[in-house]
Amino acid sequence: MIVKSVSKISKIIFILLVFKTNALSNNFLIDQDDKLFIETTNSGFKFHKNFMSQNKHNFNYIMDNSKSRSGNYYQKFELRNGDCFGDEKWNDCKNDRQRIELSSEPNQPVSGKQCYGYSIKLSYDFTDIRKVSTTLGQIHQKGGPSGKANSLSSFPPLIQVDARKGNLYLNWHKLSGSRDDVKDESKYYKLKTLKSMKGVWTDISLCLDFENKRIDAWVDGNNVVKILQSPIFFVPESIYFKHGIYQSFVSNYTSFKGGTPTQIVYYDEVRRGSSIEDVDINVNPDLKFVD
Repeated sequence: MIVKSVSKISKIIFILLVFKTNALSNNFLIDQDDKLFIETTNSGFKFHKNFMSQNKHNFNYIMDNSKSRSGNYYQKFELRNGDCFGDEKWNDCKNDRQRIELSSEPNQPVSGKQCYGYSIKLSYDFTDIRKVSTTLGQIHQKGGPSGKANSLSSFPPLIQVDARKGNLYLNWHKLSGSRDDVKDESKYYKLKTLKSMKGVWTDISLCLDFENKRIDAWVDGNNVVKILQSPIFFVPESIYFKHGIYQSFVSNYTSFKGGTPTQIVYYDEVRRGSSIEDVDINVNPDLKFVD
């Protein structure tokens, strides 16, 4: 009887271990709606969630404090040719886009100063794709204006951090026109060369000051961008942060070159706060690491 009982217990333990491995085989969680999400501590966010879908290779939450920017975990995003998805409101495949991107909650009000920070590392073989916009972090808006871009529907963000022409840029969307037919003019400010970001962590911080009407960006603790204008021209309901890999107008490349090359990008220390001291470890070395 004792032998049989031990045997049954062993089988139960084995089944539980197999189930746990499958559930966490890619080191992230899936919610009740089959959406990828991760929860972090010391970040100012409750969670980060993919509201579309994803393939298994698109995301990995890696535990390795020898390779992270700080703490025990960091995130890997991988975007391959054909990785386009959709939800109830939007379809990337039908709108010439590809992405694996997480939206962070809660949203922030359009008031005071809203700051965001993150660390990013490019793979050694990362390349920006000719004539394709590749975004590596953005401050988007809920309930903002809409319009057209390349004859396709467009809901422009406030800020995108874009990899293009060998550099990383802050892309400020200077919007005008009407709320239902917005005119979108991108203003680019160089942050860093892509070559210098391969295999090493780069710290990016952004602050939108709605009260004093200015935009600031820091790279590795240096205040490299100062825009003394209001971040917005149309007041949205709220703003929110997204990170990952987002490509737009991919047909500009695929129509001539075939499939897009794979891009791999690593993220860590994704934060939000009301000051640069809340989000940038270079400015405030006492910040607790994000995990």
